[in-house]
Amino acid sequence: MIAIFVALLFSWLLLKYVYGQYLNVLGLYIDTKCLLLIFSGFVLPLVYLSVLYFSLSLWVQNPYKLNPDYTFTNFAKSSFFVLKGVVLEELIFRGALLYVLIKKLSANKAMILSAIAFGIYHWFSYGIFGQPVQMLIVFVSTGVMGYLLALAFVKSHTVLLPFALHLGYNFTSMILFSNEKNIGQQLMVKTHVIDPVQPEGILPLMMVVIYYTGFPILCFIYLKLLKPVTPMR
Repeated sequence: MIAIFVALLFSWLLLKYVYGQYLNVLGLYIDTKCLLLIFSGFVLPLVYLSVLYFSLSLWVQNPYKLNPDYTFTNFAKSSFFVLKGVVLEELIFRGALLYVLIKKLSANKAMILSAIAFGIYHWFSYGIFGQPVQMLIVFVSTGVMGYLLALAFVKSHTVLLPFALHLGYNFTSMILFSNEKNIGQQLMVKTHVIDPVQPEGILPLMMVVIYYTGFPILCFIYLKLLKPVTPMR
């Protein structure tokens, strides 16, 4: 929470003393249109990832089941952990700094810089610095998502849309389907420790391609179809 407070304070100071603006330029106001953006942004990754994870689990004959040891307290603590992480990352990468970069450079250059920074950041948050192959995979996958989340900010003129997309993705992946070792098993877990069926030939490659490209493509289409809300101030 202290980190979030510091990020908010830094954002306020940056906007106030560089542009004479306040945090409201980040679109931190909620009206009907904004609520619809938040809802659609959260539901999009939730539905896509649910279909993806369930489909892949059936493919390898290792279906998900409810975690019998999971409690509401576990859910609340893990959800708060995910929420704090998303809020902090959005304030840093899609907040005041991105706004300033857009004003000083251009939207496209700003989005590229934000994406690069987001990719590099995950080397350290995932603890993979010094592992070249993993670093490349993470840089590309998180960098692409960083670009799309920055695009969401540019198209909607509110940090709340990338926040909703980011939260929907992390919540579904980490909390609903336990796809993050750092926080342990969550709401649903796989029936078997090892998949009973191991795909062979081109199938594993197809699974990897679908896993890493499916949502970015869907998100890009969603953002391209999104009508601009209000001009940036």
